Amino acid sequence: MKWSLSQLRKYTNDKFTFNETVQIDKLYDREDILAIEDINVSASMLIGTQRINVDLLISATVKMIDSRTGKVVDYPLEVQSVEVFDENLDDEEIEDDNLHAVDHTIDLEPIVRELIIVNLPTVYTESDELPGSSGASGWTVLEEAEADSEKPAVDPRLQKLEALKLNDEEE
Repeated sequence: MKWSLSQLRKYTNDKFTFNETVQIDKLYDREDILAIEDINVSASMLIGTQRINVDLLISATVKMIDSRTGKVVDYPLEVQSVEVFDENLDDEEIEDDNLHAVDHTIDLEPIVRELIIVNLPTVYTESDELPGSSGASGWTVLEEAEADSEKPAVDPRLQKLEALKLNDEEE
């Protein structure tokens, strides 16, 4: 996924597309992620005279440990991004994460690596069950409608203020 500008100049004012399966080793340093497999990168590049717009679509399968059950699960990861490469920019004047300076070559591997890392989930579960090993007792899970319908108890020290509030609403 590395091209020189002279290679890409053949497609000026035209689209250049590619679809590659990539193997990236040691992409992460988290204990709950076991492997990232089947990384597929497809993109279309629109090459202008000074700018190159790259519309990226990255898909992968992340083998990770389920945060509730502890079993190995497959998390389907899909990332879409638009990256812009400009020949007239210096690295120091770039503030946008999707804008990149380019000298002689365009290398998409560091960008793909970063997009995968940023979009990895912090926790993931396939289980719909509530965790039973929390050790908490006396707690109940309410549906959203039940939680909205319950009126909170008024602190006895503030009951007089509650009465004033009700009087104001009546007027």
